[in-house]
Amino acid sequence: MGKLLNAYRVGQVVISKRGKDVGRAYVIVGFLGEDKLALADGMKFNVDRPKHKNPKHVQATSQVVAEVAAWVESGKNIDRGELCRILPRLKGTLDVKDA
Repeated sequence: MGKLLNAYRVGQVVISKRGKDVGRAYVIVGFLGEDKLALADGMKFNVDRPKHKNPKHVQATSQVVAEVAAWVESGKNIDRGELCRILPRLKGTLDVKDA
């Protein structure tokens, strides 16, 4: 895994800071090669069809969704409805890390 990706972990919440989706919260559900994050929001993007995003284009938060990390690590498919309920609940409490 590339140096840039070492700063991220599965289940971590990130905020998009570039592109059409600026300000949208996503959960990291995996890594694509050496230079891309696989992100899910439960609405348009889920684990089976994640958004591919350059890590330079997201802002890390200190929030980690343990349920998502456990689901991904166990190989279970994440319930779309549950992810849709988790992210909006976290939106107001996100602590953005300095990058």
